[in-house]
Amino acid sequence: MLPGRVLDVGALVDIAVAKTNHSRSIAALCLYRGGGLCIPATALTLVYSIVPLATKAELFDLISSPAVQVDELSAGKVPDIAEILDGSADITAGHVILCARATRWPVLTDRASILRNLDPAILVDPLPEQN
Repeated sequence: MLPGRVLDVGALVDIAVAKTNHSRSIAALCLYRGGGLCIPATALTLVYSIVPLATKAELFDLISSPAVQVDELSAGKVPDIAEILDGSADITAGHVILCARATRWPVLTDRASILRNLDPAILVDPLPEQN
């Protein structure tokens, strides 16, 4: 398996506010092993809207890395995401799944069941549950 991950909202929040070191460790390991990270722009937008200003520097540093791809939501992707969603309103989940399909990388997420409901074949790397 390629040493890369698609970062979902929970992973990005974990990186930004350092709730745990899990997401940072996985991201660093992927980059160290020559892999990459894919961040759906919809997930990044959501995280930017909820994390404190002081933590946004962590996200900026992450997306500035040459091995990190921020996947834009373009008009050409809308039909594919809509097909994934099949009536669901979670556009971010659809975009995350589209990125995972394109990269063939697991999704680092705390929403494995939501993603698998939309695509049972999706590979996930679940975040540890918070107590």
